[in-house]
Amino acid sequence: MSDSQRTVGEAIRNRAELQPEHTAVVSPGFTPLSYRDLQRLIDDMRSALRANGYDRNARIAIGLPNGPQAALAIVATACSAVSIPLNPRQTLREIETSFAALQPVAIVLLKGSDSAARKAAESKGVNIIELTPLAEDTLGFGVAIPRNSTIAAAPEPDEPEPDAPAFILQTSGTAAEPKLIPFSHRNMLAAAGRVQAWFNLTPQDRCLCASPVFYSHGLKVTVFTPLLTGGTAAFPSDATKFDFLEWFSFLKPTWYSAGPTLHRLVFDQTQARADAKTGHALRFILSGGAPLPENVLAGLQKTLGVPVVEHYGSSEAAQISANLPPPGASKPGTCGIPPPGTIVIVGDDGQPVTSGQQGEILVGGPTVISGYLGAAELNRTSFNDGWFRSGDVGSIDHDGFLTLHGRKSDVINRGGEKISPAEIDDALLGHPAVAEAAAFPVPHARLGEDVAAAVVLRPGMTATSVELRRFLQDRVASFKVPRRIVVREQLPKGITGKVQRRRLTESWVDAPATSGQTQAMPLTDNTTTQDTLVKGLLAIWERLLKTSPLTVDDDFFEKGGDSLLATDMLFEVEALTGQTIPSSILFEATTIRQLAENLSQSGGLQQKYLSKMNASGQRRPLIYFHGHFNSFGRHAITLANILGPDQPLFVVAPHGTGKELIPASIEAMAADRLPTILEAQPEGPYRLGGQCLGGIIAFEVARMLVDAGKEVEMVVMVDPPTINARRAVQTLFSAMRRARPIFGAPVDQVMAWTWFRGVQLQRFVNYSWNKRAAAIWRRLDLLAAKVRGDAAPIVRDDSDTNEQMLPIGRFADTRTSRYAAAMSDYVPQPLAVRVIYIKVDFGTGAWGQISPDLEVAQSQGTHEFIDFANVADHLKTYLKPAK
Repeated sequence: MSDSQRTVGEAIRNRAELQPEHTAVVSPGFTPLSYRDLQRLIDDMRSALRANGYDRNARIAIGLPNGPQAALAIVATACSAVSIPLNPRQTLREIETSFAALQPVAIVLLKGSDSAARKAAESKGVNIIELTPLAEDTLGFGVAIPRNSTIAAAPEPDEPEPDAPAFILQTSGTAAEPKLIPFSHRNMLAAAGRVQAWFNLTPQDRCLCASPVFYSHGLKVTVFTPLLTGGTAAFPSDATKFDFLEWFSFLKPTWYSAGPTLHRLVFDQTQARADAKTGHALRFILSGGAPLPENVLAGLQKTLGVPVVEHYGSSEAAQISANLPPPGASKPGTCGIPPPGTIVIVGDDGQPVTSGQQGEILVGGPTVISGYLGAAELNRTSFNDGWFRSGDVGSIDHDGFLTLHGRKSDVINRGGEKISPAEIDDALLGHPAVAEAAAFPVPHARLGEDVAAAVVLRPGMTATSVELRRFLQDRVASFKVPRRIVVREQLPKGITGKVQRRRLTESWVDAPATSGQTQAMPLTDNTTTQDTLVKGLLAIWERLLKTSPLTVDDDFFEKGGDSLLATDMLFEVEALTGQTIPSSILFEATTIRQLAENLSQSGGLQQKYLSKMNASGQRRPLIYFHGHFNSFGRHAITLANILGPDQPLFVVAPHGTGKELIPASIEAMAADRLPTILEAQPEGPYRLGGQCLGGIIAFEVARMLVDAGKEVEMVVMVDPPTINARRAVQTLFSAMRRARPIFGAPVDQVMAWTWFRGVQLQRFVNYSWNKRAAAIWRRLDLLAAKVRGDAAPIVRDDSDTNEQMLPIGRFADTRTSRYAAAMSDYVPQPLAVRVIYIKVDFGTGAWGQISPDLEVAQSQGTHEFIDFANVADHLKTYLKPAK
């Protein structure tokens, strides 16, 4: 560490001087932030703090939602004072507890935000620093600090000391009171230098920031490390929803680091992609926080074609040991070889053990903090002569590799989220019916561990598991609420009277399954509706959980579900039922039986064909036909996120969703959706759009609106097939229509099949040479499988799907064929409306004859896996604020 880089602020300033135009932070929907702009942001924050009396020792809490703006606020504050990241999911009570322990002098919030953090600050008299976002597509903010006339401007020098905290983190630990971890500038520079040396990081590297920035790992590894090494921190638009094209193709990270839960999600949603190995720029992947299941590690390596290495770290010592990508040292099942002088394994007597023996891990070196804040007794037991007692049990083999064997403490590690059982105990004891309570860990297929709890009720009082879980919702963060709470007559205790949580866990594991064994049992008198609903829910759960068969009484979370899968599941259930479903329903309905009963009691199962996203936005809405009756239009979420909360997106479902009939013509489809659109937006000007055939429907709706005297501003068509605009195609299908009286229904089937083959040909003609070659090889593979009698391989990323290989007779029974039949009868007519055609695999062909005011933009990906982050960037240039 040079004299000019004694603090994180000096290190970033040095980078800004060496590479001012190099990108420091990037995120979809925003202009990339350069190191010069980052330094300007840091200088503005420093000037505002100093002018209002906040010196380098001032503790400033950061209460922003997770994302790039929160990361920038944390970094800018850490360069000038002491930054305290707050978890935005904490309840009012939890934040007030944090304030009491940390004593911040101010908190940074977004201007106009209404959050638990603001309420806590107002109730506790903590000064509020408001950040005003800059232009909608610009990372950064303006700083507004109410002037306190009793505080004078802070004196110089204003650069923090190297051993002063850059930021203070909180961890639950084993007690109800959180541990306060002051991570110094010297600690952070050493930690970043260690990761840089391990993985040969350069300014050309880009780290995907998918871990929460208010946690130790997300902040130290994925935010500060790339910035201190001159690289780029890349933030997805929504870190809770994996999007391959946005995360890997658009952001182009060269590495990312996360816990097992996220790795499993990436693996599950990537393994079926043919472009998985070629659609990214990754060099390596890091995993930490909890052991990564071997099948996920091996599967992710095979799917993405890059090394996946596990590392070991702690909030108190940052990254301690790591396996290295080839040709570095690595051994599966271990945490790599620790740097010399950083690890000692000791027995119960405190003396080092021999190679291969298990003992407690002691950690030393420049990344270890000097001690917890305000915890003299805890420091006495946790730190000894520069060594930190981790509480983890490990061993070092004869090759020097570190292996973890568990934890001495009973902290519950829920997919990397560290949860204190005592905190849950205290919250449960606040219920008037609870006399005793004990939270404990239970095995979980995806998270490693989850939270359960046992309670003893007061004599004469009752309380159900659902009631107790509801009670906890306002008292602890949602991820801490036990998935199951059981009532016991007594809790297992030792001689000293302390609850033995391990025995609770063991009894849970050994208990016989209580799930029902049949799914045919009626739920209500309305058996037809219920049976249909139950079958739909079973199909969704079995696909997402990758478990079959399931019963109506299987618990979603006990069968391997987690919060990320729950989000996907609820979105698909909304599409299935047409109801808007609050996520809080999973606090009381975690089985299919419970969920079906709740849905039935809430007013019937009526399909919803138009969903409003960003509904409170002030701009003119974009009415968007998503065009996917199989995938529920998930890409609309990406569009809504990147377009921003001020741009309403009214998403219209295609016909054929659920049990809805598919009209026989494109015009009939448009006419059927027109009343829904007029109800959502009675007057124009209208902005319409859609993907694939959704774009064609949007075009026909535009025609009907114009015929009705309404103003249509634009139609956005995202890669629709346009062969119907060609005169030769129109002539062919006209002749086939005239043959109907002679041949009857078979002509309709042939027309649909022919139109579909024509679309394939149009797509093939518009392919690049590389795409053509790949499509030919895939088709040969499918034909070879058919000749051999093998099951046809499933292809999900190209035009060569199984359905397209069907003969005419079987093809006629598919939903795709019904759309093809409607398109074979469709003759588009010229319309004087502005059309923006965003092409991927298809070309505009002769569509210029239909739309005289036609603009063309190119997007990335394939037709089935369009880069919607790129599409959204195109749209932002056209969707101007309503005047």
